[in-house]
Amino acid sequence: MPPWLFIALAALLALSAGAAPTAVSPESSNAPPNVLLIVLDDFGFNDLGANGNPNTPTPNMDALAAQGVLYTRHYADASCSVARVALMTGTFPARHGLRPNHLGLSAGTPTIATMLQARGYRTQHIGKWHIVSATLDQSPSHFGFDNWYGFLHNNELGGPSENGIDYQTPTYKNPWLRDNQSPLRQESGHLTNILTARAIAFLDEQKEKSQPWFLNLWYYAPHSPIQPADNFRGKYPDTPEGAYHALIDQLDSSIGRVIAALDRNGDSENTLVILVSDNGGTNRETDNNHPFTGGKTWFTEGGLRTPLIMRWPGHIQPNGVSGELVSIMDILPTIAQATAAAPPTGLVGRSLLDSERGELPALYWEYSNSQRHQYSILSQGGRWRLTDYFGWRWLVDLDADPSGKGDVLSQYPEIAEELTNDYLHWHRRMRKVTVNYEPLNSTGGALLSGNDLQRSPGYSGFTFAIGVTPPEGQDDKPGVIAEQAGRWRLWTSAAAGLRLNVLGQEIEVPALRGGQCSEVVVSSFFNFSPFPASANFSYIDLYINGERAGHLNRKHPMLKTADYANPTYVGMNPGGEEVFRGRLGKPVILNERVVPDEDGKVIGNGISGVPSTCPAQRDKNGP
Repeated sequence: MPPWLFIALAALLALSAGAAPTAVSPESSNAPPNVLLIVLDDFGFNDLGANGNPNTPTPNMDALAAQGVLYTRHYADASCSVARVALMTGTFPARHGLRPNHLGLSAGTPTIATMLQARGYRTQHIGKWHIVSATLDQSPSHFGFDNWYGFLHNNELGGPSENGIDYQTPTYKNPWLRDNQSPLRQESGHLTNILTARAIAFLDEQKEKSQPWFLNLWYYAPHSPIQPADNFRGKYPDTPEGAYHALIDQLDSSIGRVIAALDRNGDSENTLVILVSDNGGTNRETDNNHPFTGGKTWFTEGGLRTPLIMRWPGHIQPNGVSGELVSIMDILPTIAQATAAAPPTGLVGRSLLDSERGELPALYWEYSNSQRHQYSILSQGGRWRLTDYFGWRWLVDLDADPSGKGDVLSQYPEIAEELTNDYLHWHRRMRKVTVNYEPLNSTGGALLSGNDLQRSPGYSGFTFAIGVTPPEGQDDKPGVIAEQAGRWRLWTSAAAGLRLNVLGQEIEVPALRGGQCSEVVVSSFFNFSPFPASANFSYIDLYINGERAGHLNRKHPMLKTADYANPTYVGMNPGGEEVFRGRLGKPVILNERVVPDEDGKVIGNGISGVPSTCPAQRDKNGP
């Protein structure tokens, strides 16, 4: 971008900061609006011509921006799956155990689709899902969609592997796709064209129907591999950038065809169209994120700041450019207000149609595999960004340097300290798993249900802490402290000691002292990577009173996706025979593995500290 153009754009953003679309209350409309939500994959700030790049071929997206409002300071996430969870739930991904990996969302998690389905909408998902490593049990069918067509995650596109474990390389050419819960089937043609044709067919089906609809159109483009169709590839130079621009041209043309179908069917006036990208570009083929530093997977302006466009004729004034600080978590409450749907509780975002909306709160991003940890926080108001990249910390004053390149940590150490404390407080709130707790007896026996994927070990991080007071004079009869059939079991007896079994891996330590409350903590992390499966590993730890008493580290654990929904029994086995005859505290469940400090302790260990469940310990160490 020429310097003069960037200066002009910066001036425009400064003038437009805080501008809001004009909203009309849903009650004033004759019918609830349709909703078209288009998500692009790895499409950076500088990939959109309307953001000041004259060399990128996005005339249809630019026209869409001119017909509504373009947000120039929109924050998503640094990678695909977490951004999609934030979008669909209106909450931080860490609340659901994503940093950024997990098997998916727990059954019953509210989404945009469940909200609109309850409002009477027909709901359709087309394209990429990739709300983490979802199986068919975590597909769109289970989160509010009447029908869906596409792929659960990128690696399904290449089809089944020969060994059934590793995945094939993703492809746009003749991809493998699913129609609802069907097995994968290879389709002929280019992925972008296939998804576009299916979207247009859906729109045409709704033409004569009175039921409002929600179309969730999630393209794969311009995600790698860069494979545009031949008729677009021939229009550009034989360079990596040329191929990338051809893929964007094809994507933009497809979006134009979808918008034209709305016009043809007379639905444009009563359809809220939202277009957003999940994270910044990769910067491999071109400077996707100019003028911002960094790219995909980086907690920087370039990695997190993406295009956001909204169009709703008669409700959002055209030619709007807003530099207001907004988030991908604002989209759910915006759709809720537009459709007069009842939003879920606990949302982070605000409706962008609400003229009285408050300022967006601080934003947080994090990554952890229980060994390496990084995070970033953007202060409320958006001036300060503090990032900790595996121990390397820097502070950016975005008022002074909007690109996010500078480091002023040495000048403002007190700001960094304040933001660090804010992050730690947020982190501790996000990792606490809420479950349904049903007491079964007066000695601590209980039934735990809900939040299935976070309540169960076996994928990503999990911690279960409980205060255990065995009876004095224990006998050899086993007593179950906790058990989730098919997944894990913690039990004790005088003869066998304290034993833990997690998905077939077992730890045995001496019996707990009778008549005394001991803090017992089970913590694990299971890593599953599709490229290749041989890189998978698991850690399982058993702590007693803050000291690690047992540890297992296994390479190549098998992924087991069954039995997550089974309830967790505390104080007895599911059959009710092996009752624990002492007393048990109310358990605490976290959606991360706790990591011991240099002394092998976990209680009170900063990020990894475990809340105590023994009254005496709780009074000593705090909550």
